[in-house]
This record gives sequence, C-alpha cells and structure tokens, in this order.
Amino acid sequence: MNTPFKILLSTILSFLLFLPGTAFAWSCNGHVTFGVPGTGDQLLCREGYAVGYDYDRKVPTWVAYHLTKKSVDVKFRRSNRFREDLEIPEAYRSTLSDYKGSGYDRGHMAPAATVDFSEISMQESFLLTNMTPQLPGLNRQGWRYLEAYVREWVADRGDLYVITGSLFDGEIKTIGKNVSIPSSFFKVIFDPDKRNGIAFIVPHRNISKAEIPDFIVSIDEVENRTGLDFLSLLPDALEDDIEDDIEAMWVASATPPSDHVMATGTLIK
Repeated sequence: MNTPFKILLSTILSFLLFLPGTAFAWSCNGHVTFGVPGTGDQLLCREGYAVGYDYDRKVPTWVAYHLTKKSVDVKFRRSNRFREDLEIPEAYRSTLSDYKGSGYDRGHMAPAATVDFSEISMQESFLLTNMTPQLPGLNRQGWRYLEAYVREWVADRGDLYVITGSLFDGEIKTIGKNVSIPSSFFKVIFDPDKRNGIAFIVPHRNISKAEIPDFIVSIDEVENRTGLDFLSLLPDALEDDIEDDIEAMWVASATPPSDHVMATGTLIK
C-alpha cells in the first residue's frame, strides 16, 4: 500500500468515526468504550491500547487503555525492544536515531509495566508511536509514580479507563528529525463503577512523587487545553458532572500489585 493511499484511508476512517448516525464504530479491544478522544492523523489499534497519532509532531496526541484487576496482575518479562512503527508512513515516523544522544528518554504513554498482560501487548508497548520525548527526571520519577498509582487504583477499584498524552504550549522544541518535545503531559482516569474520574496535567520537568497531587485538574480543563473530547458516549448530564469535578487524590485500600523495578523508559546515550 503506497503512502498517499495510506494517508487517504486514515483520513476517511477518522471522518467516519465522528459522522453522526454512522454505523461505523472503532472500539479497539474496548480501550475507547466511552468514546474516541479525537481522530489524530492516524488511528492505531494495539492489543493493550489505542493511539491517535500526530504526523507533524511525530508523537501520539493521545493513548487510551482499559485496565482490569486481572490484566494488571499478569506480568510478562520486559523486552526493552524499542522500535519504529511501520504502520506510520515513513515521512511521519519517529525513529531510534531521533532519540539517540538527545538527553531525553523514550517515555511510554501506555506504560509497559501496566499493559504487559500478554507477550504481544508488552512488545507493542515499545513501538515509538507509544512514546514521546521525556526528561529522565520526569519519566523515571513523578511520571513513573503516577503510573504506579493507577495500578494501585485498579487493584482497589476494579476496571479503569485511562487516556494520556501530550500538550504543546509556547515555542515547540524538537529532537532528531523534528520529533516535538511536549511542554506538559495529561492523564485522565475514569472509573465506570463509581462514575467518577480524576485528571492530571503534569509539567515537563523533574517531578517528585510528593508533587503529584499538586497537578490534579478537572477533566474539562484537559479538554480545553487539548481540544480533545473525553467520555463522549456517556449521557450528557453525567459526562458534564464528572468532567466539571476536581477530585481529591484517590487513595487505594487494596494491596497494590508488585511494581516493576525498572523505570518506564531508558536514557539513550
């Protein structure tokens, strides 16, 4: 399949997703059960997550994944086999060489330690369409702890739906061949049983575990900052109620699943 046709096909499918009254639906293994946040330039469906990918910035705009107690309890050995995604037209792919010597980690959006419930899912988590440039002081500290909190909440609450991604404010810097460096990152977590959600916007700097609650925002604020639309398949009144609320930091009463010792990314020197 040639590149222009791939781009045309992706555009048509993205349009169909949001066409009122269409019978076409893209659920991607249940990862976007409550609505696709946005089209992106190309939608990618993996076993453990779904992606809306940005061609110009060469990073995911958003990554969504559904977690269950069973899925977070299963662990496959981490591969660390980072690789470019051949489903993306070559002109718009990020590559390993883009990160080499940059001083930035390849930061997972769907973390390997969370979506490693199968060999395929764990290996797919290392595709570069699931990565953004992240400072080591964020990726290996605050961001990793926030991901561990999510696993604890799953152990305590049950099913959770997570959408995470990048924000770009001000002058956009790049690494390699124009891979954009986000100015901050967001994470939206929805609990369908308790019918509530919590959201974070985390600045792109060194972050400690203790700082994480300082970055709680409403889901509405994430939507306003990103232009995405979360939980769009919920009844409007319920969606508005959940998205307006600013939650206190969730706590977990259950024993959390064991965390992986290794951080979610590695610095390429």
